[in-house]
Amino acid sequence: MVPIQNYTLQDVSGSLVAVLAFSFVLYAPGYLVAYVSDLFGFRRMGFKERSMWAIACSFSVVPILSYLVGRGAGLEGLCWLFGGSALIALLHLWQRSSRTGWSRRDRWLTSLLVCGWIAFVLLMLVDLQVGNKLYFSIVMADQSYRIAFTDAVVRTGIPPTNPLYFADSPAPMRYYYFWYVLCAAVVKLAHVSARQSFIASSIWAGFGLLVTVKLYTTHFFQWGRKQGWIALGLLIVMGADLIPALGNVLLQHSLNGDIHWWSVDPIAAWMDSLLWVPHHVASVLCCLLGFLFLWRTLPTKNQEPISHSSSRWCIVLAAVAFASGFGLSIYVALGFSMMMLVWAVWLAVLRHIERFALWRDVAIISLLSAVLLVPFVNELMGSLKHSVGGQGSGNAAPAMHMFSLSVRRMIDPGLLTGLPMFAAWNRAHPVLLDQGLRLILLLPGLAMELGVYGAVLVLLLLAKRRRQPIPPDPARDTSLFFCVCGLVMVLFISSSVIFNNDFGYRAVMLPQFFLLFLTADVLGSWWIPEKPCVVPATPGKRRLLYSLLVLGLAGSIYGGILLRAWLPLETRRTLDGFSQLPQDAFEIREAFTSLNRVASKDAVVAFRSIDPILDRNNVVVFPSEFYQRMLVMNAGRQILNAEGECATHFGGDPAECTAIQAATVQLYASPAPSAEWAREYCRRFGVQYLAISHRDPDWDTYTGWPVTLPSVAWESGFRILQCAVPAMLKY
Repeated sequence: MVPIQNYTLQDVSGSLVAVLAFSFVLYAPGYLVAYVSDLFGFRRMGFKERSMWAIACSFSVVPILSYLVGRGAGLEGLCWLFGGSALIALLHLWQRSSRTGWSRRDRWLTSLLVCGWIAFVLLMLVDLQVGNKLYFSIVMADQSYRIAFTDAVVRTGIPPTNPLYFADSPAPMRYYYFWYVLCAAVVKLAHVSARQSFIASSIWAGFGLLVTVKLYTTHFFQWGRKQGWIALGLLIVMGADLIPALGNVLLQHSLNGDIHWWSVDPIAAWMDSLLWVPHHVASVLCCLLGFLFLWRTLPTKNQEPISHSSSRWCIVLAAVAFASGFGLSIYVALGFSMMMLVWAVWLAVLRHIERFALWRDVAIISLLSAVLLVPFVNELMGSLKHSVGGQGSGNAAPAMHMFSLSVRRMIDPGLLTGLPMFAAWNRAHPVLLDQGLRLILLLPGLAMELGVYGAVLVLLLLAKRRRQPIPPDPARDTSLFFCVCGLVMVLFISSSVIFNNDFGYRAVMLPQFFLLFLTADVLGSWWIPEKPCVVPATPGKRRLLYSLLVLGLAGSIYGGILLRAWLPLETRRTLDGFSQLPQDAFEIREAFTSLNRVASKDAVVAFRSIDPILDRNNVVVFPSEFYQRMLVMNAGRQILNAEGECATHFGGDPAECTAIQAATVQLYASPAPSAEWAREYCRRFGVQYLAISHRDPDWDTYTGWPVTLPSVAWESGFRILQCAVPAMLKY
């Protein structure tokens, strides 16, 4: 009898190895860049400052560097580059190991913070195995496509092929993010799985956020140690989402999988964003670090002027950082570009003394970034031309433009449009009614999403309007401007390429970042005696902010528990269709693990994709969608078609889609076709293995291909069968 594998231990150990391997990617290269440029006197810094700038420079430089080197030298060449840089950095660190510049107390606090963050991410993302059941994280179900894309980079190089659709031959992906290249390099370096590498990437995105916050406290706001720790502590405080989340518990028959799902267009907390979208967070960090490099070139009265050499390096690093940010998340980079454009106009209105120098530097940075991005933009434009007239997915919107003017849906206006009092308006002017109700519901939605951060923003704006004596601070004024500008942008501009408002989801992290510092500024002025008061600390204001702080901290605790406990709780509701998912998850992983022992990674797998669900009735993800995403995440090789309407929006010829759909429906129909029919299906579409499960119509058949083709993996509710030998494949 084959012993049951413990996938929890496998993923924990593999992810920890990947965390160490990520230091080759997101520490060593930046260390060498900062050392060669002697950035801000890097060679004279202690270990703590050098490490922070090493991580900051790596986040800024490595994404665009990985893409450009990977295109020319391949993933193997990129791994050699990372390995060489890690060796040089390690030798240099060993020679300077005596200079730490780090107090014992800060060492302990930092160690606890790092270890706590690693433990938290592993707890949230690793599948928990209980016997022959895998209780997966709801986050990993969403990460399934990104894991498949990372695996595609490992298998097929840069640019990768679309792993979700196969029409006669592999097709290059139409768009992808540089983060997948970094994760793929870690897969190669550490010999871990794409899943384990992506889990580790969330951990390192958190490290990058911690470093960026610390660098902003020191080099942007010029705060001391105590206020820096206040800013770091606020990263675990969310808005007032706990209030509507508790309403979900009391008023709905099933739980939302995430605390933010009460909102249609949520503003996720930082810990949530790091778990769900580490690549978008990394893009935010690149943009913010690029801005910090630009800011450091400005003369300020409390900061030592930097040398001309450092100033030039700041301009170059800012350009590289913005290019990396664009490749990590197009929407984040475009949102930051809009904010920078408005900021440049604002400086002109204020007649800022350094406005001409800033405009010059921004122009140079923009030009250098554009040059670096030429190959990537050419790829995007080429794929866009090929996709015109193509068939999209059920998530694609019939739009010919990227953005539209629309009020953000914080609270679903559909809760009100169906009321009798709005019936006439709904018939005559449905769009006007919808936008009007969105506007009315915007403020209560923002109050819930922003919580203490929204309260601080209101207090600061009121103090500005009433001309209360606030100590002048260019960093605070700039942060306040970016908060207001960024919130207006994401509240009234939305993306229209797909139905989800991806621009609003991702770009909102930009004003969110500055809101965190404004809140730390106000609280620090209350808690640190030597700091001048930013907002008068009246008893009412203290009660308001402290209550919202406690509510935000409680919301973070509840949100973490919910992410991990959601599936075990849902499996008890037998009518919801989730009860079988843990066993399905285990059997799918077992079966594909067996396939990996005997089959090449170049093989093509086919399974029955689910039909698009049109009437969702406010359900975010259905059990059948979770099941399909488990197949995508565990396949580890090319899939014939992973979506009901064909995943051609990621790349591939849509002309073959109808034929693939029709033949697949016939293959999995009951009664099942013969083995020879299945072999002809595989010859026609270049498939080598067929997967079938208890969810398919022909599972219980006693004749046909499900019982006559040779089995490669056999579980009680899932099987993988071989339908072709390698020589029969078309490529």
